[in-house]
Amino acid sequence: MEASEAQNLGHLSEKSIRGAVTTALRLLKDDPGIGSPTERTALAGALTLNGEPRDEISYKGMEFEQIDELLNRATPVYLERWAQAISSDSPPPAERGSRAIAAHLLDQGFNSNFLHRWWTYRIRIRKPADTPFSVLVSEAAALSTKPETEFTVLIPFPSELKPPRGLLPPASWLDAARVSEWVKENALSIPPSLHQQGGLLLKISALDPESAVQLAAERVELFAARVLLSLRKQIQNCGVAWVQGQSKIFSIERLIRGIKIGAMHRENRIWLETEADPYIDPAIELLAPLQSGATTTAIAGGWAAIESLLGEPKNKRADPAERLATIVACSFPRAELTYLAYVLGEQDKAFSESLRAIPENREKAAFVAQCILDDTCPTPGEWSDRAAIMRMKEVLSAPQETLTTIKHHVQDSLARLYRQRNLILHAGRTHAVALRSTLRAATPLVGAGLDRICHARFVDGVPPIRLAGRARTALTTVAPGDAAGCVSLLGS
Repeated sequence: MEASEAQNLGHLSEKSIRGAVTTALRLLKDDPGIGSPTERTALAGALTLNGEPRDEISYKGMEFEQIDELLNRATPVYLERWAQAISSDSPPPAERGSRAIAAHLLDQGFNSNFLHRWWTYRIRIRKPADTPFSVLVSEAAALSTKPETEFTVLIPFPSELKPPRGLLPPASWLDAARVSEWVKENALSIPPSLHQQGGLLLKISALDPESAVQLAAERVELFAARVLLSLRKQIQNCGVAWVQGQSKIFSIERLIRGIKIGAMHRENRIWLETEADPYIDPAIELLAPLQSGATTTAIAGGWAAIESLLGEPKNKRADPAERLATIVACSFPRAELTYLAYVLGEQDKAFSESLRAIPENREKAAFVAQCILDDTCPTPGEWSDRAAIMRMKEVLSAPQETLTTIKHHVQDSLARLYRQRNLILHAGRTHAVALRSTLRAATPLVGAGLDRICHARFVDGVPPIRLAGRARTALTTVAPGDAAGCVSLLGS
């Protein structure tokens, strides 16, 4: 719906709309949270024209309003419908349900740390062993419909806020003495290493304390930007916050988003003594904001890095998102099998000795793959590791079909990154509806793809587009049951 409005204003192309609609149609097919088969058919009808994905949805036109109506019906009962589907005789696949439930709660505005604590407590501590999982999903459904709470957040600063001559500080500013008094009144404490000279006391409406702190930190960042641009002064906060009614102190340092390009360390390419690479170094410079920068610069820089590596200036049809998604999909088996080699080696002594006799990591991964195909690998204790084995068995048994599905999921996330980039740069939408979810999903995927690109470049001298071509070829030629082939889809 937001894309429809952006297209109406000339900020998104027909291709972008078609891509978003295609993703929605693919996800709609196996999402009971949307509603009955009749309701899903109605939504699919609004998204298609003559059986094909629409490339235009008229803003506030008939299809737009129909989508809005179906969305308003589905959202309040989305998780309750999933609970019903999970308790049915033919429940949806576990990982599909996990993604849908987690994504819905995150998109409602809950903080990931809060949700992790909430689920961990219910699954591992509070629930009786025989409690159906659908009951917990029903509890999550009740959580998702609760109204926002107004939180009081205090963010201290290491220096006093001095407004221009003749103006008073804002009403939300507390001097150092009042900050200390507020902390004491709320039975909180100031760490000995924290030296504050005042702070901003903000009222924030949010679903949980962590989300309130995050929103307060964003407001303070906007305040700092105003000061920098109007007064040419930089102000910094102390990196922490207190929330009234909460006993702990919260960090508001911008979190690292999950990029790890280990190939730079493994191949000794971190230090400045190494010669600059014409492909990798410009991309690394563009990619840096995606790791910890503000959301807008992270989106813009992240896409620019992808395009610099995998775009073709003279080929307007080139799709860097598809190319990077193909590389990521082809890297998945090797990464998952390497992880399982460590897990299974710790699980079983005989299996560990077999792995120890294999010198190369690639051969170890191929050995694990063959054991999974032959049903001879140990059973890990953690359910998440058992799920990984099930995933890999599916990949190894039907690699083309399964990896193509993975590629589509990755491509969807990267295409969303491109659309958000256009909304930021062309429409100035700094609070677009999918901004946070895009960063959450796309950032580690971009990191995984860049790691493989760096490895291929540093070890074999392979340019990024050639690696994408190798990945595309491997994806269309790998055979079912070929353990060694699945491990080496990107070559050495």
